Amino acid sequence: MDPNAGGTDRTARVVLGVLALLSSVAVVVYGGGLPGDLQLVAAGATLVFAAVMFVTVGVRRCPVNALRGRNPCHGRE
Repeated sequence: MDPNAGGTDRTARVVLGVLALLSSVAVVVYGGGLPGDLQLVAAGATLVFAAVMFVTVGVRRCPVNALRGRNPCHGRE
């Protein structure tokens, strides 16, 4: 499979993944004024988002770019 996530995309995904990971930790530690069950859901959702960001960085493939037909790596090796 050819990569379809360029350098800028990958950098943005790493930054978003780290921010989501930190947000998840903050929700668990500080609660954010949410009840216990909602804290768990919010923390889990942000962890899933972070995992998706890190996986797409690692495999250099983005399903959204593929669906849109966007390939910032076109013409590069």
